[in-house]
Formats: sequence, structure tokens, C-alpha cells
Amino acid sequence: MLALSTSWISKQLKTAEYIFNALELYNISAIELEYRISYTLYQQIREALQRNNFHVTSIHNFFPIPPILPDSKGGGDLFLLASPNKDERQKAVYWTSKTIEHAGDLGAKAVVLHCGYVEMDMALDQLYSFFKSHQITSRAAQSFIAVKLKERDLLKPIYLDNLLFSLDQLVSVAEKQGVLLGLENRFHYRELPTFSDFEAIFTKFEGGPVGYWHDTGHAYVNESLTLVPPQSLIHTYSSKLIGIHLHDAIGLTDHLIPGDGEIDFKKIQPHLKKNTLMVLELKPGTSDSEIKRAVSYVQQNFGNNDDLA
Repeated sequence: MLALSTSWISKQLKTAEYIFNALELYNISAIELEYRISYTLYQQIREALQRNNFHVTSIHNFFPIPPILPDSKGGGDLFLLASPNKDERQKAVYWTSKTIEHAGDLGAKAVVLHCGYVEMDMALDQLYSFFKSHQITSRAAQSFIAVKLKERDLLKPIYLDNLLFSLDQLVSVAEKQGVLLGLENRFHYRELPTFSDFEAIFTKFEGGPVGYWHDTGHAYVNESLTLVPPQSLIHTYSSKLIGIHLHDAIGLTDHLIPGDGEIDFKKIQPHLKKNTLMVLELKPGTSDSEIKRAVSYVQQNFGNNDDLA
């Protein structure tokens, strides 16, 4: 079953009925609630779910916007699970636990997590300049990338240890709520987990409610920048796959309508299983006609999960 993330409507979202009226228009009965939803709106959504034939498949941390940040627009990195700062980590664990509890209350199967990042200068202007000038595979670009990844990896151990410690506290909450924790592959190379980190995390929490959440746009951007080999993330971690954020990308721009960009979704489809949560995650302001087209594209190219292995 295909779900739609509330990301598309986040800038104009004022009432729960707005969401459900739109879902009816798109002929979608499932949603992913994401991090730009206030506590007041969450209460409306919770009540409306009881009156409508819709359900929540997943929730994107941090949800709803923590009341201690009333002026925040929300975000997946409001607090950092990998932070070296103990107070920051404790806040991250506490509010993630609240998200997990809300997920359990709503019957969602998974919570999508951002896991923090290594504090470093990414020199993105230089990296993107190589890409935009079609020099990303040049000796200069590859040397630059090697230096920056080495810098990240030298700084990373303390952040990864802190992330593992935070996840260790969250696993018991997730088990109690019957919710899976989906660790998302991220957009920037300093963000965790990196390619190799997923294996270390899954080994530590083998048998626990921790798995991989694949973001198609993030993966494509990293592949385009030669930071990871094509299809390597979903191929390597398909056995741990919980869910997938479906959206297209052109160059370094993602969250586009599937089929409008450069991603070859035919190479992704074989890795999906019957229980893989499929979520369209489109940029804010995507029009009704574009969403209908996106839904049609996914249904034609991915079919129903029941058709998967």
C-alpha cells in the first residue's frame, strides 16, 4: 500500500480535514506524518483518524513539534542523537521516545529517524562546484573527496558511539510500542549513519526493532557525487529494509515527482518486499495534478506490495 508524506502540504497545512480531503482526491488511504506538524494539529489528526477510513503507516521524528520549541517550524534534526553533548542527547532520546509512543498510539508501523552528524566543515561549495562543472570524477575532485571523508572518519567514532548509546535506550521503547525504527540514509556526507555504519548498527541490534529506511533522492545525490557506488545502499541493506521514501532527483535537487527525474526506479523495485512501507515524500507545494501523476507512476511501476516477493 502506498502512503503519502504530509511533506507536500506542510506549508499550507492548517487543519486535519485538509489532509483527509486531499487524500480522498488522490485516492490514497495511508499517510506518513512528518515533523512539521504542531501538537494542536496532531490532536486534530488523531481525532479525525477515528472518523475516517485512513491510517498512518509511519511517522517521521520529531513528531509533533516539541512544545518546548513553540516557534519552531519542525525538523528531523531538532535534537541530535549522536551529539557529544549529554544534555542534547538526552533531549533527543526523550523527544524521540515521545514520537515512538505517538506512533504506537496511532498504530503506525515505523518511526523514521535522522541520526545526527559529525561536526565538521563539509566545504559544500567546492564539492558542488566539481559536480556542476562536470569534474566530479576528475583527479582533483576525487582527491578532495578522499580528504574530506578521511577527515569525517577520524572525527566520527565518538559520534557513532553516542548514536549507539542513544539507540540502545530507544530500542526498549520501540519494543514496548511494537514500532520499528527506520534509520534513514542521509543527504550530506557528514550525516550518520554513513554507508559502513549501517552494518555496525544492525550487527549491534540484531533481532531488535532497528532497520534501514531508504530515501531514493538522498541515495541518488550521493551516487552522483561519487560518495557511494550506484544502488549500493539498497542492495547492501535490502534484508534490513523497513520502508522507502519515493521521490525523484535531477542532479542535486530531489523530492521531485517520480518519473520526472533521473532515478532509474526499475533498479529499486526488486529490493522491495510485501511488508516494505512505500511513502511518497514530495516537496512542499507540490500540486494536486502532480501528486495524482506521482501516484499513478508508482502504482504502474511498483504495483501493489502484494505483488512483491
